[in-house]
Amino acid sequence: MAKRINEFDYVIYLGAGRKALSESLLETFNNYEGPFFAINHNAEQFKEKMPWLNINGEALVNQVEVPDNQSQNLAEERIVYDVTGNGTAVSLVGNKVDDSGSVPLLLNSNNIYYFAGQNLYSPFEEYITQSLINFFGEEGKGITKYLRLEDVHPKVDPDQLREQAEFLKEKDIPYMVAVIPEYTNNGKTVHLVDSPKLVKTLKYMQNNGASIVMHGYKHQYRSSETGEGFEFWDAENDRPVYQPANEKAKQRSDFTTNAAYEAFVEEGEEYERTYMENAIESGIEELVAHDLYPVAFEAPHYAISQQGYKIVSEHFSCYVGQLQLTDLTWKGEFAPPYESRPEFVHGMTVYPETLGYIEEGDDKAIEKMQEKIEIKSKYNHSYLSAFYHPYLGLEGLKEVVKNLNEVDGTWLDLKQRENRVQVNDISIFTKGGEYQVEKPFLASDYERNLLIRKSLIWSIPVLLVGVTLVIFLIRKRKKKSCLK
Repeated sequence: MAKRINEFDYVIYLGAGRKALSESLLETFNNYEGPFFAINHNAEQFKEKMPWLNINGEALVNQVEVPDNQSQNLAEERIVYDVTGNGTAVSLVGNKVDDSGSVPLLLNSNNIYYFAGQNLYSPFEEYITQSLINFFGEEGKGITKYLRLEDVHPKVDPDQLREQAEFLKEKDIPYMVAVIPEYTNNGKTVHLVDSPKLVKTLKYMQNNGASIVMHGYKHQYRSSETGEGFEFWDAENDRPVYQPANEKAKQRSDFTTNAAYEAFVEEGEEYERTYMENAIESGIEELVAHDLYPVAFEAPHYAISQQGYKIVSEHFSCYVGQLQLTDLTWKGEFAPPYESRPEFVHGMTVYPETLGYIEEGDDKAIEKMQEKIEIKSKYNHSYLSAFYHPYLGLEGLKEVVKNLNEVDGTWLDLKQRENRVQVNDISIFTKGGEYQVEKPFLASDYERNLLIRKSLIWSIPVLLVGVTLVIFLIRKRKKKSCLK
């Protein structure tokens, strides 16, 4: 690497923990002539690379400010390095908790950057992302907005949903609708076939601005109601889905050796793959049977394992929402500020959700979302994206749309992008707002049963008419016989 360092256009060093860097590594970085970005720990060792940087210990901050722009209160106090940078440009500062002043957080001198925070939790990662635009010499692409109607399952009120769809059509706003094909609660299930009016509404939406997102298959793993529970993550044990829901979850303490536990995990990963494949296959097949064409995937509660992303990527080219960064816990979720293709999602394009949602019963929910919009709208190249639960009614949706419309930007229409969805003999492609669907006449058992059900429904009136006519003719014939 030392001999090839100057073949790279950019070099970024992420100090994930405190450590002494080797002389050879320091020499390699010192010899690099291009743009260089050091993040977090160990920057004090780059004395030759950054002679202007002085680290004077640590500081505790509770607010960040972009000079001549805006300030943002932090959800919790953060430890940062107390630095000074002679002759540098400072694009981000942190205000100290003890009101003793501020410290530079993001410094730049002749394309040598340093970020003085000690972690990358929000909003630090957003500021770094914005600085990378300048670091890479890119121009901002402006703001992209999107809106998603969430948790639409077979028990949702179709009239309420139709009202919101008509409003969005009137406003000429493209949007997403996250559909859960199966509703389950207390052992009872309801499918789209049982909700023909909802299917009709979804078709109306698909034809008038909506892109369908498959939001899991039943949004439930154990005994919780659809929309409340997880599906691709065992939340009770905070781990991937390794076992059937009705089995007692095995823990590390149940195994006497590491080898036995590792064998269980390996077997669990095979179970997870089969479980997820069945869910994805069933969901796509049911939607397509009703002429509803999903173009993206969203994991329930954004919770999914690293293997799960690999499985999803084999069927979808597009992922919507936030990302779970680790298999250690589902609570480590992250939303990049704009669309990207992180390596761990295996080629899928991620369209991030950055604003959250309107929580029922929270009188300040709209205000909180507006505050996020004001902050994130200052960024270049960023997404302003939110989701909304239709059961909250039309007025709340109008408020969300109003706030988003006050920001100049482009509404995302997923159908305009190139998307691919594939399962068994079903292929769905979108480009320029057009769908291309390839499938056999009957692509699944669900579709076959649906056709039989429709045939029976159509045939019953014909059968009744026929029976009535036969009875009428028999009676008429008997009457003639009596007259003789």
